[in-house]
Amino acid sequence: MESLIFEGNLAPYFVVGLNRDVRWGIELSPHVIMRMYNLDSKPIRTPSFIPKVTFFYQLVDNKNRKRDLFMYFSWFHHSNGQDGNFYNSDSITVNTKTGSFSTNWIEGGVYLMRPDPYVPFTSNGLKLYSAYSYSQDKELNETYGRLRFFLDVQSNVNLTKFFRIYRQSYNNSKFTLKQTFRMGWISGDLFNTKTIDSKRLILQYTVAFKPAFLNDVTLFVQYDYGQDYYNIYYNRSLNVVRIGIASNANIFN
Repeated sequence: MESLIFEGNLAPYFVVGLNRDVRWGIELSPHVIMRMYNLDSKPIRTPSFIPKVTFFYQLVDNKNRKRDLFMYFSWFHHSNGQDGNFYNSDSITVNTKTGSFSTNWIEGGVYLMRPDPYVPFTSNGLKLYSAYSYSQDKELNETYGRLRFFLDVQSNVNLTKFFRIYRQSYNNSKFTLKQTFRMGWISGDLFNTKTIDSKRLILQYTVAFKPAFLNDVTLFVQYDYGQDYYNIYYNRSLNVVRIGIASNANIFN
């Protein structure tokens, strides 16, 4: 990967409940990812545009009335806003500046979040889902990967209660520690790639800490391994560590 000044991931979301108790709902997210390169003009090249619509349903435990299990189905589009030729004039190298990258996806899965019965002030989450690119530029066939499977594991610790560091001056804000591990697998035909191959593996591990004085802002460290998720740059492999700040994210992104 080229030297970057920053990478920004903007994913605001809007939730609309379809009934009184919001068991059915729709979530809309105009997701954008952008990278500023460490070059003379500090360019931001071909951002990823990923508008997404998610329909979700909350399953309520009739015994204890818990609302911690979701089923969801999403449609999203991923493109870079360009319409140029995919390859440069040599017909070999990819045109990363103006080349077209466009895909349309469907995704579905389940998400569960419950308190840890053994560790106090801790909740654990599990998300299982798959995604399929049903429509994409022909140049992506057998090079990008249409079908993907994912497992996300999450742990949230309320440090305010755990270490008894609550203070009134923080206006009821909390110190929290969040860990997220994602493992993905790119299935199907991939050119020059074996059925079992490290090129198909996607890994991401994130540790995020939210100090009370920063309200909804968290500090995080993240490790990424696998196919680059930045649109037409997908033919590169990531093996990077990033440090940054983030606000609260929803469970479906």
